[in-house]
Amino acid sequence: MCQVCRGPAKTEYATCWPCREARKILGAGVADAVIPVSLALKGEQYANELWRYKNAAGPQQQYFRTGLAAVLWRFLDRHERCIADHCSVPALRVVTTVPSTSGRVDHPLRTMVSVMVGATRDRYRDMLIAAPNASELGRTASSLRYTSEALRDESVLLVDDTWTTGNHAQSAASALKAAGAGRVAVVVLGRHLNTDFGDTATHVERARLRQFSWESCVLCNPHSG
Repeated sequence: MCQVCRGPAKTEYATCWPCREARKILGAGVADAVIPVSLALKGEQYANELWRYKNAAGPQQQYFRTGLAAVLWRFLDRHERCIADHCSVPALRVVTTVPSTSGRVDHPLRTMVSVMVGATRDRYRDMLIAAPNASELGRTASSLRYTSEALRDESVLLVDDTWTTGNHAQSAASALKAAGAGRVAVVVLGRHLNTDFGDTATHVERARLRQFSWESCVLCNPHSG
């Protein structure tokens, strides 16, 4: 298991290839902790909801956003203390989200975190802006993908919806640190996995044996990922 993103990693490595590459490119700019709430398996319910909360129309859209906001709120209520302790800070003072690089003007994740989730709304700040050429930077991590408002050593909780390679979230963490952030922790609603890829199916079967529990996170129970 990758000790950064909790996806599959080869037995001789502590991290998966995308997480190793992000560290090579960004150095100390990578997040101090990455905490997926749950796996999100391609073709299954949770991954479908993470797609539909952005792409469904009408009442369905609000239904999925409300459900995911409730998931995030409950998880943070139970485990934000674990995250702060792991980062060796008394609290995460600022909350922000990874902005879209596809031209989406008002990302629904921002609405969820800044309005719907009581655990984050009072700390939310619009910190990050995607660079004009962000979509041209490819799928690798890049210190040029985002810029951030200035920070004064505040620790930041950075929220994203889906982690596939993690390059956008890690690029955002790097921008926050370059702007003066102290610790940066990434909470991601779903660690996306495709069981048709490589030995991912074996990784997923082992994860199913552990099962999901609100009482566990990857920090307070490292074997829950």
